[in-house]
Amino acid sequence: MKYNVWKLNILLFSILVGFAISLQAKNVKGEYLYVPLKVIHDYKVAIESERKEMENLQKMILEKKKQMEEYKKIKQEGGVIKEAMQKELEEQKLIGGFVDVEGPGIILVVNDGTRELYEGEDPNNVLVHDIDVLNLVNDLKVAGAEAISINGQRLLATSEMSCAGYTIRINNQVFAQPFVIKAIGDPKTLEAALNAPGTYARFLKEIVGLYIEVNTVLNIKIPKYSEEIDFQYLKPAEEGV
Repeated sequence: MKYNVWKLNILLFSILVGFAISLQAKNVKGEYLYVPLKVIHDYKVAIESERKEMENLQKMILEKKKQMEEYKKIKQEGGVIKEAMQKELEEQKLIGGFVDVEGPGIILVVNDGTRELYEGEDPNNVLVHDIDVLNLVNDLKVAGAEAISINGQRLLATSEMSCAGYTIRINNQVFAQPFVIKAIGDPKTLEAALNAPGTYARFLKEIVGLYIEVNTVLNIKIPKYSEEIDFQYLKPAEEGV
């Protein structure tokens, strides 16, 4: 009798253990089976964002270390750190467009078309618009232009262009045609960006009928940005935020 009770206890215990294992396996399987793809994607995005931030921080640290080493070297050699900082400031002003520059490049002249209009055609079709000038400037930027001006106005990343009747407003200054665009860069590359088949300049000249003239120049001068910049919302970001 005791032997049978013992066997019964073992059987019940085995059943309970098997049931517990099956429940655990089911829970584990369900955990992996029902994780939404969006959650996985969000985790990947978060990890990638953290990785890029770490890379940027490491790059910033290396740049600061390099700068500190340069300052230390200047001090050891008896130089003045103020002069090094002044040189760095001048370089930033050059990159930002706040000094006069010169170099090889192109001069592009854009003017209204003089062709006869088709019957019923809108006269605005043969006028230069702000979008035309903007597209030409973008083509020059893509071709590697390092400095650009329009009718003597230096273009920055914040420069705006808008039509105002028969004129175009650039950097809060109003100009009428012809529009003289100067760009410093590799003359051949800049010229090809305007004269090659399929370019926007060729479209304006051959299809629309505007006056387009492109000349390469060995040395042209482009003035610095002369307007005031007043940032109302922009401010330096706090580190670590």
